[in-house]
Amino acid sequence: MAMTSIFESEFDHCAETIKSFKDMPIAALKDAEVISFDFFDTLFTRPLADPEDAFDILGKQLGIDNFRFKRQSAQVEAFRRMSASGNKEITLKGIYEAFPDNTYTAEQLCEAEYQLEMNLVEPNLTIFDFFKELKKAGKTVIIASDMYLPSRFFKEALEKHGVTGVQVFSSCDENATKRDSGELFNIICRKLKVTPDQIVHVGDNELSDVVRPREKGVQAYHYCSHYLSTICKGLPLSLSFAQGMLKSHEGYHDLQTFKSLGFTYGGTTALGFLKWIKEQTLLHQIDHVFFLSRDGYIMQQMVERGDVKDFPNSTYFYGSRTTLTLATINDQNFVQFIPFLLSGSEGLQPREVLERIGVVPPAPEIMASFGLPSEKALTPDLFPLMTKFLYAWRWQIIQVCRKNRRGLFNYLQKLGIKRGEKIALVDVGWSGTTQEAFYHAVNQFTDVNIHGYYFCLANTAEKHRRKSFLQMHAMYDTENADAALIDLIYENRVAIELFFSAPHDSIIGYDAFTAQPIGDAGRGLKKDLTQNMSEICEGAMLFAKNYNALSTRLNLELTPHELTSGMLTLIKNKKWQDYSAITSISNFDAWGSSRLKSLCIKDYLNS
Repeated sequence: MAMTSIFESEFDHCAETIKSFKDMPIAALKDAEVISFDFFDTLFTRPLADPEDAFDILGKQLGIDNFRFKRQSAQVEAFRRMSASGNKEITLKGIYEAFPDNTYTAEQLCEAEYQLEMNLVEPNLTIFDFFKELKKAGKTVIIASDMYLPSRFFKEALEKHGVTGVQVFSSCDENATKRDSGELFNIICRKLKVTPDQIVHVGDNELSDVVRPREKGVQAYHYCSHYLSTICKGLPLSLSFAQGMLKSHEGYHDLQTFKSLGFTYGGTTALGFLKWIKEQTLLHQIDHVFFLSRDGYIMQQMVERGDVKDFPNSTYFYGSRTTLTLATINDQNFVQFIPFLLSGSEGLQPREVLERIGVVPPAPEIMASFGLPSEKALTPDLFPLMTKFLYAWRWQIIQVCRKNRRGLFNYLQKLGIKRGEKIALVDVGWSGTTQEAFYHAVNQFTDVNIHGYYFCLANTAEKHRRKSFLQMHAMYDTENADAALIDLIYENRVAIELFFSAPHDSIIGYDAFTAQPIGDAGRGLKKDLTQNMSEICEGAMLFAKNYNALSTRLNLELTPHELTSGMLTLIKNKKWQDYSAITSISNFDAWGSSRLKSLCIKDYLNS
């Protein structure tokens, strides 16, 4: 293949790649005798937001406490010894000879880090494919890296991905660096018998990959990474993995998109919660898990794909607080449920209070006769009139409740639920309302042992009341976490619920005979949220797939709480407020939606 062919139209992807090298003319590549690539964060990447997070992984693998600090201290000492001895670069061996912990020998530690790095590094496909095209076209391509790892590491990494015959210039082998004076480029020129102006070098570090080589007369260009927004220090390891893995997926590099947010926060949290649920099912010997809609959608998808092995029988259960509460209401207890029917109705049209439970409203003049004009928003002053109306209209409401009750019975029959079985209801949170509704509804026609599994149980009076007679278990509650953290999670609950949603309407009832669920799209929605929810789910599922592969590769398994720590970070630092994809969503909750208003996430959180 002629060199010029890779710049023709059939290689448009190469032209796009060149755009990521700041100010690089195509002619520079055509005329260059040698094209040099930086390795880390240019040709190859690690699936980490911060490269030094690898030290946390290594500490976990080796069982050494405070490993990161010890490893960083050893590197500082290695530099001191290097300078004292007159050398110009440190080596991996030199670092571990200064390591302040004798649990392992320096040789064992060197080998452990070498193998971890080998398992971590993966091609930056955008650049790597371009690199291979250049090599295939007959260009001399080389690696020039400032690194304490030897040249054999880079050659082994290249060979692992099908590339051989590439010369590597590693600063620790050559005892010369790019970063200090650019001396490594002198060595490259001498060994390859070229002049500096015949070399084109590309890399991500402006000093060592642009400034220093240009001082030597090398044509150097800055690689402007497409994943800069995912690079961050001080993240929990799960979040570092998530943001690091985004680098490898086209269309996911922008953290402002629903897909990338689903990957980064939805995937880590759902998988961590799911792994915690599995632990609980073993402890409680659960027969069947019900992942309640819409909270459990992503987790049931993960179970069906096998992301968590040996999970008990499970079902994505089309049940909600609304459907199950309605199934509980009858003519004997109707009055006690009027507060439920009125809940969250301030600002709604009177008829919308009926529409959201699947009851057809009467003619406007009938509602007006109760002092409730159809277009007027409800206020607390109007609640007494609305209460009077609901009582007068109770038989139409009870008829819908009766249909839901029959539909629920048929639904459980179809699922094969038997008397005496242990059922786990999975709900994000917060006070056990849905579990209590399920308990009362199902107890009307069968006897099952019900456990509730929650991401978080809030410190509310209703939660405490329900725990006196319901079996409720939470990944986070005041029994296992600081009360201030629980309060913070609860205050930001709507932001969390967004990541546990599904690409379908809220469920408000059942067909009495087929048991098919009945949905409610809400009222006054600015746009259909189905696509947004689909993208969040898509991202979450992709994370779980990638994480499981990486976990196997590294022989490392994060705990459920470590996996969910990213969501806690999002809540603690209020980072969700920086994501317009989250803050711009309106009328996310069909129960509180109205033709008269549009609520965004901030409105829900501030209410």
